[in-house]
Amino acid sequence: MKICIIGASGLIGMSLIQRLINQSDVEITAFDRIPPPAGLPVHWLQGNLQNTDDCARLVKDQDLIFHLAHTNTPLTSDQDMVQDTVDNLLPTLKLLKAIEKERYVPHFIYPSSGGAIYGVSESRTRFKESDPCIPVSSYGIQKLVAEHYIRLAAHRGILTAAVLRIANAYGWLLPPDRSQGFIGTAVTRVLHDQPIRIFGNPENVRDYVHINDILDAIILAAMQRRHFEIYNIGTGVGTSVAGIVQIIEKILGRSVERTNVDLESAQLLNNWCILDSEKAYRELAWRSKISIEDGVSGLLS
Repeated sequence: MKICIIGASGLIGMSLIQRLINQSDVEITAFDRIPPPAGLPVHWLQGNLQNTDDCARLVKDQDLIFHLAHTNTPLTSDQDMVQDTVDNLLPTLKLLKAIEKERYVPHFIYPSSGGAIYGVSESRTRFKESDPCIPVSSYGIQKLVAEHYIRLAAHRGILTAAVLRIANAYGWLLPPDRSQGFIGTAVTRVLHDQPIRIFGNPENVRDYVHINDILDAIILAAMQRRHFEIYNIGTGVGTSVAGIVQIIEKILGRSVERTNVDLESAQLLNNWCILDSEKAYRELAWRSKISIEDGVSGLLS
């Protein structure tokens, strides 16, 4: 099977490559704007989805396409919504157009955002795939619009697709000044004796799902080719930002320093988001396995 991983240098992209790299029945093409890491034994195409020729050579004869490329975060996307559209939506449209011209119908896996798609929950009930989507950031809007274009492409027979609305992903140590990935940055800062940075309300609740569970979901969705489906990928368990800090303190057996970051866009973040992933369990036989305590403990060890 020929598979293509777009956004290969990203966190999920590189993790997926490492998961698949030793499988004998797959031929991996990795695509990114930057050169490949040294020693990575995959076919690496360096290019840009803004370039029509790059898109054409990328999708040729691919059975399975993982479209993992995205710039910006919920905290930064609103700063320039026009550029956010240029950087994220237009490349996806060019990619879909290249697939249409190729006339080779691939299965298309798109990781959307379970944390940014749905918007505000007044009732604080777990979000289901059938719930209205009212994003409160440009990031969420771009993800939702991309979902609809992928659905349209599936409806027209250009591809088949699975959209994964992934909750708050974690499982990596991240650069301490990164604005996305609270757990990864918090643990890094603690390990370097720096205060944990908190954006927005520390009582904001999120559904944190470990990268190993996410990879399981991605692969299961790739194996079960259906016309077009949307799946929530989360644990169904909510933890506040303050709760994450408390978990870190419990594991370390000591208190940690924290500092609030005054960022206007942080005040616009959803205060609560937990996903109902029963559809993924019913149709993909997927369920999260790693608890938040075990996941955080693994990063601190």
